Amino acid sequence: MTAMMNKTEALMANYPNLKYKFNDRMPEKLKGLCKGNIIYLNPNQSKEQLVGTLGEEIAHYLTSVGDITAQDTNEKRKQEQKARDLGATLVVSPADYIECFNQRLSTRWECAEYLGITVETLDEATNVYTSFNDGKLEYNDHTIFFRPDGIVDVVKWIK
Repeated sequence: MTAMMNKTEALMANYPNLKYKFNDRMPEKLKGLCKGNIIYLNPNQSKEQLVGTLGEEIAHYLTSVGDITAQDTNEKRKQEQKARDLGATLVVSPADYIECFNQRLSTRWECAEYLGITVETLDEATNVYTSFNDGKLEYNDHTIFFRPDGIVDVVKWIK
């Protein structure tokens, strides 16, 4: 991501095969919708909410099969959760946790603000990463520990 590109722009640039349309006629509670290769986004949300919505809708494009908007079966609910989980990790990468560590940010609110996302998106990503490899992730010259209580520890290894 370039210094001038925000997370929303970076996500869109990473998936150029998708079309992104802002639709101000969407119902207030509907933040986004993926139909084929078109992602409709409700512009009536904060920029921090928008990046989380975009990540989830891209994840729907990558993982969902059929119309799952009704959420009336276990399979549809599983697809929804899978898209939410993947969407959160598309928005919050291991490098983002390391950047928060390097900036000496110590609370989830500080990290979310620094990353330009909601605390809810950060928490969702943290929960997903916690479920991988017993909450331990090696990334570049760091080990990131995701604890079940939501605390994230970053250790930089000196070579």
